[in-house]
Amino acid sequence: MLHAATASTRALHRSVPLRAFTGADSDLHLMQRAFSPAAPSEEALRLVLDASRLVCCTAGPFVLASPRRPEPSWWLLRHGRMGLGQRAEDGSFVEERSIGPGEWLDVAGSLSRPAGWIQAAVCHSPVELLALPLSGMYEACALDPAFAQAWGGVLAQRVRQLSETVQDMATADVPVRLARWLLRRVDPQAEGPAVTVTLHERKQAIARQLCTTSETLSRTLRRFAGAGMLDVQGYAIVIHDLAALREVARPAGPSRRVPADSALGRAASRRPAS
Repeated sequence: MLHAATASTRALHRSVPLRAFTGADSDLHLMQRAFSPAAPSEEALRLVLDASRLVCCTAGPFVLASPRRPEPSWWLLRHGRMGLGQRAEDGSFVEERSIGPGEWLDVAGSLSRPAGWIQAAVCHSPVELLALPLSGMYEACALDPAFAQAWGGVLAQRVRQLSETVQDMATADVPVRLARWLLRRVDPQAEGPAVTVTLHERKQAIARQLCTTSETLSRTLRRFAGAGMLDVQGYAIVIHDLAALREVARPAGPSRRVPADSALGRAASRRPAS
């Protein structure tokens, strides 16, 4: 039943209609998570799922030729982890961020002219992708205005993320960029005195995302830890003072080049004496 989408990549990925698989409820929950906080109707989501294909890829470079194959689609990660970034001039891959289940691999490539992946990608493990065809999504938009709003919301969120990243790189110092990077990874539903951010990338990859070095990243994390804002525990960062981290990350004018120092000082002064 499984067949290769192209002969040149037969060993690397396979594509099959999603309806050939069981687990519709889990895929429905995945779709609801991907469109959150919008709440399109279950009927619209199932319409798109019924038209979708499951694409399986092995670990390694992501080699699917186009977001328009097997047909123009949005691409949602169903299982596994992927890194997104750019190819350097020497052909090496520079990872900018990683994604997991329920996160979008690409929402603009099939809509652009000419069509193409917006970012290069690698599969950190064997992955399963949902190819959600534009034709099915157009039908869902006509069926349910809430789905159309959710679709536009995903595009708007991605544009905002890209804009914030560009602004960070142009105007913010490393402590500010790191604080914002961490806050974007905090679960909005997280509660309690400590919030844990699990790292899925190596420190070197995170440093590249922040346009700095591993040494500077480590030094900045130590500053944050010394101020009592967080602790680094292996591949997890436990944030103890979200308010202080938000103060470090707050927008600042172009003349204020090191806004982190005062916030770090105040965080340290609030730290209980040992």
